[in-house]
Amino acid sequence: MPELGVSGQELLAQQRGVWNSLIQLVRAIAGLGASYLVARRITDIMLDLRPVDVNRLAIEVAVYLLVASVALTISNIIPIRRDLARIARVVDNDERTLREQSRTQRFHRDVHSAFEMAEHDAELYAVAAGALSRVGGVRAEILVADASRAHVHRSAVAMGRDAPGCGVTTPGSCPAVRGGQTLWFDEPNGFAACPRLRERQLPDGAAATCVPITILGTPTAVLHAVYDEQRDRQELHESVTQLESIGLSFGTRLGMLRAMAQSQLQADTDPLTGLLNRRAMENKIRQLRSDGVPFALAMADLDHFKHLNDTYGHDTGDRALRLFARVMSNAVRDSDLVSRHGGEEFVIVLPGADVTAAAPVLHRVRSSLEESIGAAQVPPFTVSIGLVDSTWSNDLLSLLRSADRALGESQGSGSRSRHHRPRQGIGRRTTEVDSGRVAVASCRNIIPLNQASRVRLEHVALTSATHLADDARHMPPSSGGNTSVIVTVST
Repeated sequence: MPELGVSGQELLAQQRGVWNSLIQLVRAIAGLGASYLVARRITDIMLDLRPVDVNRLAIEVAVYLLVASVALTISNIIPIRRDLARIARVVDNDERTLREQSRTQRFHRDVHSAFEMAEHDAELYAVAAGALSRVGGVRAEILVADASRAHVHRSAVAMGRDAPGCGVTTPGSCPAVRGGQTLWFDEPNGFAACPRLRERQLPDGAAATCVPITILGTPTAVLHAVYDEQRDRQELHESVTQLESIGLSFGTRLGMLRAMAQSQLQADTDPLTGLLNRRAMENKIRQLRSDGVPFALAMADLDHFKHLNDTYGHDTGDRALRLFARVMSNAVRDSDLVSRHGGEEFVIVLPGADVTAAAPVLHRVRSSLEESIGAAQVPPFTVSIGLVDSTWSNDLLSLLRSADRALGESQGSGSRSRHHRPRQGIGRRTTEVDSGRVAVASCRNIIPLNQASRVRLEHVALTSATHLADDARHMPPSSGGNTSVIVTVST
């Protein structure tokens, strides 16, 4: 007899095997032989001394066939039918299993594809909420640790359902995360249940499961689900499998997004100052122009930085660069962009601003730098800034060149003397304004209204002089902390 637990194909193979065929043949021969003997005995008793004739032979054959049919039914047909019924049951079970596996694989494929299309964390959390809602009859949520891994926050809840409300506050306080394996609780209010489950006192018949989620090789999140109603074991097994699939795909994609973000951050960040690097800034400026967002662009340069490096050492120069980077970052809005353009040059981009709105911001940078140098362990230094805005050119390189020319004028005037004498040129005039008291808007007011249509601002140069002490041997003379705005216009 075939063993229990084998598949339908194995049972069919056993039925078609040589040994099983021999057994069936022996049974048939034995049955036919016994049928002949029984039929002969019956005919002898029934017909006794009746002479052998056609009628007697017909009766003997009929009796033999009847007895043989009964014998074959008992010896062969009944066992064969029993085996076939068993094979049918196994085949039905295999088909049901295959359908379940197909449904599970389709679920896994859909969930994986949906997660793979998420481009950032917010999209990933939305996909997770949708995936959890596809698991029937369960309230589920995903708790993810923050960057410090000291706290967890609820990132996703099954759409259209209430959150189970797990009370876990840190990854380490979750038994599933600590153990790194899925936990199942048939009695969430029982002695062996998670303390966070016992605190909530779930209704009788409820069950719960916790699936740890691994992110970048470390379990730092958990998928928590509660079943409010009793379900059969097969449905529970399928449901837990789906939840584990969601947890695996979620953790894999979140880890990938974080790794990509970290890699992109490293590629876009200047390692010394933590600001954007030149390539990243140029990409963001191109994006602003593509989106049609106006902006002001300022180029800043630490005056005589090579002299500072040669005199005090490269460590001091690095501290000066980091100090100025911190001052700029603190002085601008969160939406503004600050980058290290190269060496001691920096670029500030203020989206939605022009030179009029940007000048006070740069003046604030100068004032903040003056205050910060006093508290920092760096020698005093000055900074020159050239300012343009996006209305002057559609080309990024032209804007940068204009800002650089403004920076050059700034360095050629304010960093060497307190007052700048305007240069006169054909078709060009310059005017000096103290930005500590007058905004750049006042510079525009010096242009007669009837000439406004015939002139344009080409660049604005800001010179920031923030010497707190003069060093006659090593540093240039102080400019007294004044800031000059040089406005150049073309006729």
